[in-house]
Amino acid sequence: MDMLDFAIYVLPPYIVAVFLFGVAYRLSRCVFLWKRKPRAPRRRRPLISLLTGLVMTFLDPIIIGAKKRTSDFIGGLIALHILGVIPLIFLLGQHVAVFSYWIPFYSILKPLAIPSSITTGSQSFFTNVIPASEMSGTFVNTLWGPLTIILNGDLLAILAMIGVSYKLGDKSVRAIHKLPHIRLGDFFDLALLLAILVSGFMATHHLPSPDVATYRLVLGTHILLAETLAALLPFTKFWHFVFGYWFGKLHEWYDIRLNRGAL
Repeated sequence: MDMLDFAIYVLPPYIVAVFLFGVAYRLSRCVFLWKRKPRAPRRRRPLISLLTGLVMTFLDPIIIGAKKRTSDFIGGLIALHILGVIPLIFLLGQHVAVFSYWIPFYSILKPLAIPSSITTGSQSFFTNVIPASEMSGTFVNTLWGPLTIILNGDLLAILAMIGVSYKLGDKSVRAIHKLPHIRLGDFFDLALLLAILVSGFMATHHLPSPDVATYRLVLGTHILLAETLAALLPFTKFWHFVFGYWFGKLHEWYDIRLNRGAL
């Protein structure tokens, strides 16, 4: 059994178990450590005002971040998340195929699958999303059309790697200047994400060698690292992006705008 077989056939149940334990732990902290505050008299406001307030509760920190920390907004939010990790995880063709195998209804996203490159030569095995007749090194024929110039795995992976590198550099500078809110775990999380991106890029392009054994080792490493991040996700800084941010903003909207009627 090589690393690829180990990552695919042995580890998944353990990864899911650790992940669910972590989710239960984080959610239980929200429940049991929640401190009830005296409820202020609720002020009545029009429904449209409440809905607008809900949207602005989520948009305000993004707008402020874009104005005050433009480089972090571009490198961290745009390059790393919106144009990098998020579409790579959920829409990259190979990932759609894997998720569809484990979660059958995920296959509804097959028409939205993003190819690994502008041309389909490196994606010839993914015949359940793109017909084999279109996989001879010609330009990809997908629902995205000309947007494939941007929405392809190669470019998105490069943007994500740039975004992670920027965040690592930013964290390093802040640590050198002994600024607050810098943890060793942040460096580990970002380094792990960078290793996942690099190994995935290498596997897609059959680097450093095209032979089968090397390809299986690199792909197995990529999957193993991704599974490690998935298992540790509830204990990492990325939990904030997955759950903490959304829960916090919903609570802020409920407490400040709905209960207190603030603008």
